Amino acid sequence: MTDDKVDTEKAILNAARQVFVRKGLDGARMQEIADEAGMNKALLHYYFRSKEKLFKMVFREAMSKFFPGMVVILGSSEIPIEKKVEAFIENYIKIIQENPFIPSFIIGELNKNPEQLTEFFVESGIDTSKVAFILKEVIAKELGITIQQARHLVVNIIALCVFPFVGRPLLEKIIFQSNQDEFDQFISERKAVILNLIRTSINRSV
Repeated sequence: MTDDKVDTEKAILNAARQVFVRKGLDGARMQEIADEAGMNKALLHYYFRSKEKLFKMVFREAMSKFFPGMVVILGSSEIPIEKKVEAFIENYIKIIQENPFIPSFIIGELNKNPEQLTEFFVESGIDTSKVAFILKEVIAKELGITIQQARHLVVNIIALCVFPFVGRPLLEKIIFQSNQDEFDQFISERKAVILNLIRTSINRSV
């Protein structure tokens, strides 16, 4: 692949990410992505035939930045469990901040096409067997809790991280009186709040 082609594809993916942030998958249009990338629609279709293919690439890129690294951190025997949880929360919120359309997309696909969503995760380099291993052999063992308690812990962390992004339109309007800056500050503080909640949960479970 030539450098020009790589640069063009990168420009398209960056433009698509911006449009998906604003409009989501359903609201995005190929013409908008072409305009954002500063090219004509025919060239966009030459590189990516559909917005679904584009979205898949953006989604895979985001997930591939997050999950492999997290598997290494969570699976390490040298990192204390609290540091693992802290790293997970920090990186999870960071990836959603950079790709705020992902939570809504996942929820929508869970209702419409869960099989395709599973394929998206697998193609993004997520090995479900490693997730199961970490739950049972790392989190449960290090904390001295059952596998079921470990599952509850991980789901609680994910829910605490994701909900403000999924519920942003409602939260921003009602709780923050449409003040985007205050909401962004809230998200910045959220990492420490979640970590403290999880620390308390861990201390009570052991």
